[in-house]
Amino acid sequence: MKKIYFVLPGFSRRPIGGYKIILKYANLLASENYKVGIVYLEDKRYPKYSWKWLVLKYWTKKGPNWIKLNGSIKTYTIRNLKKATIETNSEDIAIASSVETVLPTEKLFSNAKKFYFIQDLEDWNVDKEYLFETYNKHFTNITISRWLKEVVDKHTIGSKKTEYIRNPIDTKAYRVLKPIEKREPFKIGMLYHKAPYKGSKQTLETIMDLKKRYPQLELIMFGTAESPKKLPEWITYHRNATQAETIAIYNNISIFVSGTIKEGFGLTGLEAMACGAALVSTDYLGAKEYAINNVNSLLSPVNDYGALQKNVELLMKDDSLRTSLAERGVQRAQEYSWKRAYDKFKKVIFKSK
Repeated sequence: MKKIYFVLPGFSRRPIGGYKIILKYANLLASENYKVGIVYLEDKRYPKYSWKWLVLKYWTKKGPNWIKLNGSIKTYTIRNLKKATIETNSEDIAIASSVETVLPTEKLFSNAKKFYFIQDLEDWNVDKEYLFETYNKHFTNITISRWLKEVVDKHTIGSKKTEYIRNPIDTKAYRVLKPIEKREPFKIGMLYHKAPYKGSKQTLETIMDLKKRYPQLELIMFGTAESPKKLPEWITYHRNATQAETIAIYNNISIFVSGTIKEGFGLTGLEAMACGAALVSTDYLGAKEYAINNVNSLLSPVNDYGALQKNVELLMKDDSLRTSLAERGVQRAQEYSWKRAYDKFKKVIFKSK
């Protein structure tokens, strides 16, 4: 039987959106008895046989604690790419998951069928010229959003086709548990992230400014980063929240706020919608995969945090509008099931060359 390998930049003990998607696909394939491997590229992160290296080896074998991997999935920890080899044949499939995994995937799986799972415009670690070069390898490119497909197509030479498989969520898990109409209108939530393109710093400042006019406002944040220093008592922060905890947060808030500047898709916005939180977001390209202004969300221009603030304020004061947007958001989120995405994923990777 053919083997399917997913190549990741390295092991992560913290939940990352892109990793969640990749590892879920791996689990689904393994559940159907496909032979699946996860390749972690560590590139000499720690000296060989040091205690840190041994701990890392242990964790890669055990698997991340934020998602349970199918027991049949085999893991590979690559420390020295020049010396590493993985025995494969032309029937096997290798999937690069990010820009830094493209060349290693090309080397490790020279005779396998290769795919490039593109989850964002990853120009933060490499220059754009090199990034666009990676789109023209002998890989089948797959993007998670339409805007990324347009970018990849624009910078792809020849008639090479880019596949589009939009990101899914677990619609059975991410659902309404607390009635939308019974939620506190001044209880809002957001993802906290240190990366500048997430806009968390500006979003937090925007909400703190709102607190001056609405003393009853409460904020619940979650993320993997360390908590911002000296948070006031009205802000609660959950670090490394589990899936169950984030679902509880989404169900405990009325409004989910995203001030993102740039992102490939934006899973948290869709997850929040599925759980009945009204989405107030910037209109960054990823959000447009599921958010429609004045239909199932309120969107404002990227970097216009004044407009974002006005939209939050509007929903805190207008319970009828908040409820109607949230209800339509729930309906929209139901279209993003894992079954739909997984069926298309299999068609793409298993079709003949």
